[in-house]
Amino acid sequence: MEVKSYVIGITGHRDLNESTSTQLAVKIQQFLDDIITLLPNTPIEIITGMADGADRILAKEAINKGLNIHAVLPMSEAEYKADFSDESWQDYQKILTNTLLRTTVLAVENIDNIKAQEQGSERNKYYHALAQYLVEQSNVIIAVWDGVNRGLKGGTGDVVLSFLGAKAIDDELTEQKVNYCTSETLTTDNSHVIYWLPVASEGNNHHQIDSSNSTACYLIGGLGSYTVKQELVMPEQLKLSMEQRDEYNGQVKKLSEQNKISSDYSLLNNYQGDSHDIAALKRLDNDFLRADAVALANQKQSDSQFKLFSFMAAAMGLFFLVYAKIVASKLLLIGYLTLFIFGWLFFKGTEKHKYFTKHLTARVLAETLRTQFYLKLINKNDADKVIKLMDVTGISQFSGASWIKELVKAHQSSKQEQSTSQQDYNMEFVCKNWLEDQANYFAVKAKKLTQYHHKLEKIKAILFSMSAIATLMLIFFKYQLVGITLFAHVDAKTFTVLLMGLLPFWLGVWEIYQNKMAIKELLWQYRNQSLVFNQAKQQLDNATTMAQKTEILTNLAEHSMMENYIWIIHRYHREHEPPTAG
Repeated sequence: MEVKSYVIGITGHRDLNESTSTQLAVKIQQFLDDIITLLPNTPIEIITGMADGADRILAKEAINKGLNIHAVLPMSEAEYKADFSDESWQDYQKILTNTLLRTTVLAVENIDNIKAQEQGSERNKYYHALAQYLVEQSNVIIAVWDGVNRGLKGGTGDVVLSFLGAKAIDDELTEQKVNYCTSETLTTDNSHVIYWLPVASEGNNHHQIDSSNSTACYLIGGLGSYTVKQELVMPEQLKLSMEQRDEYNGQVKKLSEQNKISSDYSLLNNYQGDSHDIAALKRLDNDFLRADAVALANQKQSDSQFKLFSFMAAAMGLFFLVYAKIVASKLLLIGYLTLFIFGWLFFKGTEKHKYFTKHLTARVLAETLRTQFYLKLINKNDADKVIKLMDVTGISQFSGASWIKELVKAHQSSKQEQSTSQQDYNMEFVCKNWLEDQANYFAVKAKKLTQYHHKLEKIKAILFSMSAIATLMLIFFKYQLVGITLFAHVDAKTFTVLLMGLLPFWLGVWEIYQNKMAIKELLWQYRNQSLVFNQAKQQLDNATTMAQKTEILTNLAEHSMMENYIWIIHRYHREHEPPTAG
């Protein structure tokens, strides 16, 4: 199972002189080296339109680094050739022969092919489609740009402002001047970053390195329309996002090598449909299986640590009380000290692994991909809507979760035409394998956890009763207990006092453990999810048209994801600084 590539896009001017091209190649080479260093476990792919200038420079540097290249052409080669000189076209053809490169021609709709043969607004629609593709598919973009917004759809300024979310609210690009800010007091949570290589326009209609502003820098959005922030070094949020994503990919590789990513839980199991977009479904399914495996592996580690710390606390309490009330042996103090030192060293050693945070992050990703998979089957998957939901809930702002939006966004795809029979089959498959399966799953989980909760309450009541009985025995039978020797020099009174101290202490440790594991909140989540799925199931029983069923499932997906996000938010903040969190 190969992990998803980290995608670097390129946008920039074509008319670069030779000296400028050479200088830019050096800077792009350095940038690629930085990315490669940050992503040792993650394949890197370049997206380029293969035009003259900036596009071609990145393609050649990527070949030198052995990186995969995705040449995305805005139109067919026969049409595209008109935008190149003979020398440039020969250079283009030479690059295409490299085995690292694959080519895709964008399918652009609503184009007047006759008018598009000439330079003008109709032909520019091709480049606008390429610009949109770059914005949607890139994780970071290199911009060779003069910094001037000319209001041209599909132009370099359009790509930069769109990627940073710094266009006008109505998404209509105008020639408004871009405001560049450098203040360190300005903060933004925008995870999209542009690596800007400034150039200036020459009199002979060429661009060159800007002598007044030749320093490469990074642009960040999130500050409003036509306003971006400049930083001279790679922003921490970009670096952190790459490191966390690479760490996740490293876990995926390790689990894959250990054969712990099982296809038993594949969402495509038993699917016999003739979907036109089966490749996209397989990609979603593969990413779900990876995220689910990573979540389970980290949950196992996190839960084990919670249990270990609880047992250690209980043992330390036992050692102390036996030392204080039964026998003042140095061995008990040594045992107490050993547990204390071991616990502290273990905590410091496991703190860096952040199993708890990784578990929650992977679970967010897995459940989101699961939902998107089933929505895609009924042609209702919308990555942009999911990302907005993540932003609204704030879940994407968790430490370690900044990159998951990028992976979800990578699964954005166009709607596919489906025959009536295919729609019926997909609807039946989704209802059976998602709606009914999840409804049963949450109902069973809620029942088991309720039984477990009642069992714990009974044990707790017994411990309370034993503590109360011990207290009453000391009140009414203190002297009689002193005269009863249980073993060695220990009398019944001393042993009862030990129980009085030990039982409440163990009960407190148990309560802390239950609180840390959020057992009650988990039961609440299972019940809520069960209610959400069963209500949708009842609504589907009364639905008579495909449109009604689709709307019910779409609403179910949103409610289910919201429930998941709310639960994970509560779980995360409950353990903001627990022994196993980061």
